[in-house]
Amino acid sequence: MTGNLIHRHDKIKREADISGNIKIFTEDEIERITNNFSTLIGKGGFGEVYRGTLDDDNEPVAVKKYINEDSREVFMEEVRIHSKIGHKNVVKLIGYCIGESTLMIVMEYMSKGNLNDLLHSEISIPLDVRLGIAIGCAEALSYMHSMHVSSGNLVCHGDIKPANILLDDNLTAKLTDFGISRLLVGGVTRYTTTVKGSIGYMDPIYIQEGRLTPRSDVYSFGLVLCELMAGKGVRKGAINLILYANKGCASGKGFREICDAAIANENNMKILKEMQKLAAECLSLTISRRPQMTDVVKRLRTLRKELKNRHENYSEPILASHHSWRKNKKQEMIAPTYNSKLQIKKSLSFFKRSISSSKVQSEPSNVRIFAQEELKEVTHNYSCLLGGGLSGKVYRGTLEDNAVVAVRVFSEVLEGFEEAFVNGGMILSQISHRNVVKLLGYCLDADCPAFVYEYAARGSLSDVLDRHEDFPLDLRAKIAVKIAEALEYLHSPATGIIRHGYVVPSKILLDGNFMPKLTGFSWARKLIKDPIHDRCVSLRVKADVYQFGVLLLMLISRKNFVFYADHDDIVAQFRAARQADGSGRAFFDDDVAGHGGDVGLLEEMGRLSLKCVCEEIDQRPTMSEVAEHLRIITRSWKKCSSSEGATALVSKAMAKKSHVAAEAEATKLDWPPGSDIRD
Repeated sequence: MTGNLIHRHDKIKREADISGNIKIFTEDEIERITNNFSTLIGKGGFGEVYRGTLDDDNEPVAVKKYINEDSREVFMEEVRIHSKIGHKNVVKLIGYCIGESTLMIVMEYMSKGNLNDLLHSEISIPLDVRLGIAIGCAEALSYMHSMHVSSGNLVCHGDIKPANILLDDNLTAKLTDFGISRLLVGGVTRYTTTVKGSIGYMDPIYIQEGRLTPRSDVYSFGLVLCELMAGKGVRKGAINLILYANKGCASGKGFREICDAAIANENNMKILKEMQKLAAECLSLTISRRPQMTDVVKRLRTLRKELKNRHENYSEPILASHHSWRKNKKQEMIAPTYNSKLQIKKSLSFFKRSISSSKVQSEPSNVRIFAQEELKEVTHNYSCLLGGGLSGKVYRGTLEDNAVVAVRVFSEVLEGFEEAFVNGGMILSQISHRNVVKLLGYCLDADCPAFVYEYAARGSLSDVLDRHEDFPLDLRAKIAVKIAEALEYLHSPATGIIRHGYVVPSKILLDGNFMPKLTGFSWARKLIKDPIHDRCVSLRVKADVYQFGVLLLMLISRKNFVFYADHDDIVAQFRAARQADGSGRAFFDDDVAGHGGDVGLLEEMGRLSLKCVCEEIDQRPTMSEVAEHLRIITRSWKKCSSSEGATALVSKAMAKKSHVAAEAEATKLDWPPGSDIRD
């Protein structure tokens, strides 16, 4: 029965053309995740949104439950489009559920709610933060309006409004609600007789003619920009922001009337007037006069830079003599000319050409090119050092959209630096997994080659292992499972079979929820799999399996071995401990080995590690098998009661897996090693 359910779900997913690592949840799982829908966090015409916690990850999520259960085709179209939009300013889709009587999607949880609530709260929002929110929204739309340009298809969101702009801890904006989004197949215009959207934010031309284009989103964005300046709704009482924006732009009078008093001071007025001018262009009733979102992004970034320079008392204002966004767009894509280090120049040029043509699941690579001057601004002149070594240094930074990032500036000291830079960037730009660090941008300046990554607030696993702070077993198990799943993904045909080659604690970053992100791809290799070399490729990726086995030993012992020479030593230590008492208990970290059930999980992880470090390479398990085994033993451990140990529960779980696999075989279904076991 379980095998049939999984097979049916996989079939639905394939037929719906859903991209990425999107999970299909059962209704029972959703009820468990939301604690039977106990915490309502939002409500609208579509239905309700509840807060939940993922079983395996202990990660907060938002579950959107739809009222209209008849529109399953519309629902699947929303899931399909959302799954294909992998952008830092779009809320991450985690999974969905098609129940007997419900339709639900599971998304990342956004701690600060939506922009509409924030604007109508008593919280004072500085102008630079408001600009950052506008930039984040504009960047997401710019990406959507060009993401399928290679196939002639664009995505129009169709419902841009403050309620659909969510905010994280840093007030970084992320778009949500793709229920009426449309794929504009074969061009940039679509006509419809069924007009959908929020009437107060809809493009009048779309309402009157049914004509939907990316510039329809531009119109709605213009209204959002007005609200960010005003701190109030589009039409509140006698005030109509659309009329005031156009009137103020034309006459220069009455402008202060629409601006929030909290930001309408003399120091900000020039910036605010430029924002008003941009909003008025977005709200033009002549579609061709509305700017493209790529231009909107440039103009907003320039305004934020100008605001920052004024606060820092820079002598030369950016807006005084020119509009930088009017430069030739092609200039951004031309690498600068350097007078030294010819070999580095050639490597970086090759990297730029290759990364610009790379594709991730039929989408263009979503990576930004930074100039050296921009990196100085992002890192506040490299003022916050996070760490570093011979290969370079890592700095904390903040992008224009308020997002916190990590900037890794490479050193040219090490031999082979150029290859490491190019290789790491090429691979990271072509893969997307929630447990692989996201590459947001790069700098091609030969004097300052750098990568810009998503920020991991808790540093590396190596840091955590070395610190004398509480590190409970559930977090260690979570890290093990998620890194195993990341390696499982890298070793899959979907990526072209990638051997990471450097699975060590210092290359595993942890975010605020201890969600691990695998990094360190400088020496990774993409392996071409074909029928002739299948076995050779399988053996080559087993080096990652060995390193993961050593990682498991570090997690259960809290011993941090930095050098490869020490890896054999930690394996020998554990084998000696197991030989001494049959379980290896003396090897385990005392902080997590105090409870019988905990020891059961530690023993299982230890046994699995020995399989991973087996000297006979072809006897080592695949990462799919490792990931599945870890999922089973951690779930069993969580269910462990005082009357029944974890080891006994694991045995039951493994027996159940064998039974389900046999059932699948009997019904002639494939049983993929990494399949989820439904309890």
